Amino acid sequence: MKIINCPVCGSINEDIFIQGTDLLHGVPGEFTLTKCKCGLVYINPQPDNDELQKYYPDDYCPHRERKVDYKLKKHRAFKIFILRWYYGCPVEKPAPPKFLRIILKPFLYFLSKSTLKSMIPYHGEGNILDVGCGNGGWLIRLKECGWKVHGIEIDEPAAKAANDAGAPTFCGTLCAANFPENSFDVVRLHYVFEHLINPEETLDEIRRILKPDGLCYIRIPNINGLNFKLFKEHWFPLDIPRHVFHYSPKTFRSLIEKHRFKIKKMNFNSPATGFFTSLEYLKQEKSVPFFLKIMKDKSSFWKNLWRPVGWIIDRLHKGDMVEYIIVKNGVVE
Repeated sequence: MKIINCPVCGSINEDIFIQGTDLLHGVPGEFTLTKCKCGLVYINPQPDNDELQKYYPDDYCPHRERKVDYKLKKHRAFKIFILRWYYGCPVEKPAPPKFLRIILKPFLYFLSKSTLKSMIPYHGEGNILDVGCGNGGWLIRLKECGWKVHGIEIDEPAAKAANDAGAPTFCGTLCAANFPENSFDVVRLHYVFEHLINPEETLDEIRRILKPDGLCYIRIPNINGLNFKLFKEHWFPLDIPRHVFHYSPKTFRSLIEKHRFKIKKMNFNSPATGFFTSLEYLKQEKSVPFFLKIMKDKSSFWKNLWRPVGWIIDRLHKGDMVEYIIVKNGVVE
């Protein structure tokens, strides 16, 4: 454990903002989060990678085996139609001409939201890197859609599972993989960036391996969200101590601009899971506000009632999660 400076503005911060423990897996230990004057929240003093590994048990969710519709068996014809005409993927044959897809795209938008929600538009030559790919389920799905896939995974059993499934995966860190410059059309970090104790080094490496017109997708929790203000240390995406840094849109923008990136687009998302898991944490402490006591996480009624509330919160840019699409600064779009 060592005291670190804020990676966004360089300030030294040792004042206690939140003290918390591992609420998800119950691994012993207490950690202190500080809040910098620039708004960044982070664990300080901070453990190194070796210390953090003991907080990732064997049943850690992203490393578990899961059933994935790799071959698009369910509603196959519909999925292939959306993949080719909306996302531009060369599934089984080349994608339709771009000008035709642009014409149809507004009409297919809502159909695309009903299925294949984790898909991203085909880009460039289709070379994609998923950092923190877990057991490779998402990469195998992309491979079936015409992408040339590569993965990075620090957990050895998960990396082996990804390789065995057919997704070439390097076991280790992104920097240790040492990919050639300008290798990838897309780099994706899905709920990974907040786990990294070296965000600045990682951004520099992404910039090096990303093609000049490449896209980087980074999805992370939003410490400036409404649910954090409601639940504080019981907020599920806080996930102490696995999440070592907590960004708001402001601090994330400041950090990436230091490393010559810019935000192309932000998508906010507030899933019911985050709200109701936070509520369960709060109930365990028996400190639930009266207006939340009647809500139950296993009730479909309350979960469905949450959806329009979450939608409104997202439109106000106060959602739990944010997906940032970032590009190299100075690139002509």
